[in-house]
Amino acid sequence: MQTSIIKFSQIEDRIDAEYYKPEYLSIYEELEKKKNVVLLENIAKEIVSGSYINTYFPKGTFYLRVNNLKEEGFDLSDAKYVDIQYSKIPERIRIHTNDLVLGRTGTVGVVLIVPNELDGVVMSQHITKIVPSERINRFYLMIYLNSKYGRLQAKKTALGSMQKELTLEVTKNFKIPVPSQLFQQKIEKIVKRAQEKLKLADEKHKEAEKILNKELGLKNLDLFTQKTFEAKFSEAKDRFDPSYYQPKYKKINSKLKDQKTMPLGEIVKIRKGVEVGYEAYTTEGKPFARVQDYDEKGIFFSGSTNYVRQYLYEELKNKHKPDVGEIIFSKDGTIGRALVIPRDNHEFVVSGGTLILTVQDIDNYYLALVLNSEVVHSQAVRNSIGAIIQHLSVDEVKNLKIPILPKSTQQKIADLVQKSYEARKKAKELLEQAKREVENLIEV
Repeated sequence: MQTSIIKFSQIEDRIDAEYYKPEYLSIYEELEKKKNVVLLENIAKEIVSGSYINTYFPKGTFYLRVNNLKEEGFDLSDAKYVDIQYSKIPERIRIHTNDLVLGRTGTVGVVLIVPNELDGVVMSQHITKIVPSERINRFYLMIYLNSKYGRLQAKKTALGSMQKELTLEVTKNFKIPVPSQLFQQKIEKIVKRAQEKLKLADEKHKEAEKILNKELGLKNLDLFTQKTFEAKFSEAKDRFDPSYYQPKYKKINSKLKDQKTMPLGEIVKIRKGVEVGYEAYTTEGKPFARVQDYDEKGIFFSGSTNYVRQYLYEELKNKHKPDVGEIIFSKDGTIGRALVIPRDNHEFVVSGGTLILTVQDIDNYYLALVLNSEVVHSQAVRNSIGAIIQHLSVDEVKNLKIPILPKSTQQKIADLVQKSYEARKKAKELLEQAKREVENLIEV
């Protein structure tokens, strides 16, 4: 149990005990000692939140949602598009290159700088846009808001019991220390080095995908989801949902017939994750990784991650903890995500929506890329069930057809995927270094 003793004069317009947790009080005490601490609204040209849009189009303007914001960068794999009439979208809810975007809900407080490729896209109501003024370096501001001094302010002031939310007014009142230009430029250099590593990681990953698609004959294959199509009665199986008979699945199957394939169940051993129940969640201990805590690029333990106590972790780890080099694979929710477990981040157990794959007689990095590829991911999506939350049975996972390319090609692909992982790891280390520099400056 935690206790806080505060003066009557410290009581604000909130009387919930969590608002006065010791860790929250301590950051404000540290900031009070510093000179040149200003409110965010005083160093921003604009702070505005997006709008709710619930009608999506196959093409149009990209709609940036809070689930697209990750600790290490933007995740655009789940793309949504709005208002095919581009001119109808108001300017205030667009974001532009070098703006900052902040997650208002979900993993509250994640802040990223908008890259060139997202210039002009639309943001949802769960995202706040911050346009810094000339008084502050945008790279420093991003790192500060992502440091413990920014995140704890966000956690303290977020409203809501189940779904936390940062209001616009609260965001404007974040306390921001403004250090020397020299220090801000130092942080900018570190962040830019991290961005270079992330770019390299994406390039290596795309190069590996390009080789795989060429070998499988998918390079110029049109795999667009069609709105209308026909299927013969002779093709009907025990599924009557139209999406099961999308023409793109026929195209992929025809390509797989030209390849040597094996069922996934014959090249891996599978064990399941576990459900511990909501009452077992804690805010500290060992991470309890759910499907939303990882994707094909990495594991993202954050403010929304749940934890389990050490004693429960000890009970569960023999069966439900993935080991270094094993692959975790999502079978519920966002199905079909595969990730090789790195050496520096494997002390966690996985939820029931995740399977742990122990690889045999095939390169694990090659297999992870194949599982994430369109040729296998489409099989997983096609065979899944569920209107709201997708679900893939273990038997269906075992039956996924895995193309087996020559060993030399597997190794070439695996080397590129490993280099992508290594570059992404280095980028993460650089961003953590930048946060430490900012935190140390405040605590000196």
